[in-house]
Amino acid sequence: MNLQTLVIGHIETNCYILTDSKSGETAVIDPCWLTDELKAAVDRAGGVKYILLTHGHFDHICGVHDLREYTGAEVAIHESDADCLFDEKKSLADGSGYPFKPVRADIVLRDGDVLELGGKEIKVMHTPGHTKGGVCFICESDRMIFSGDTLFYSTVGRTDFEGGSCKEIIESVERLQSLDGDYDVYPGHNRSTTLERERTRNFYMRRQSRRQGSI
Repeated sequence: MNLQTLVIGHIETNCYILTDSKSGETAVIDPCWLTDELKAAVDRAGGVKYILLTHGHFDHICGVHDLREYTGAEVAIHESDADCLFDEKKSLADGSGYPFKPVRADIVLRDGDVLELGGKEIKVMHTPGHTKGGVCFICESDRMIFSGDTLFYSTVGRTDFEGGSCKEIIESVERLQSLDGDYDVYPGHNRSTTLERERTRNFYMRRQSRRQGSI
């Protein structure tokens, strides 16, 4: 897989352009909005098959409407956050200053779903806590996790928004912690990390490891 990262908007959302190197099929993850830079990136990448959304907050979805019109890609979001795509209040876009254009999901995701991109599989892990419909997209073949606002470098996502839950985000992080081996982790904001680093240095993963007696 080829990966390009764009940082978009004043909240500095990481938008990822993931392309299967053999087929040229591409997925765009969390398009904050359709900037000229993002247009150029998808033009270079080739055919965009999916617009994948880790959750329904405005800083991850406000570019979806225009990007789908530009590329014809299918929009995929978890069933519990699907309403955010056409509800300005649920998406927190109301008053944000971001350009919100309602759109409907083409694919409603559930835990364990698998999407095909070229010859590769992208697995969906439901990771609520930041929102009810938060997900991580996992590419096992390339050892990559796109964690949205669930897992960050040394911390986890906020739980004080509507639909947030401290209990649920801890349970979600515990699911990620239990994955076999190491992965590169690409979050919704800030720098990338690795799963192994977070297992040893992230308080929210260390608490689970201590419970299991591994640290």
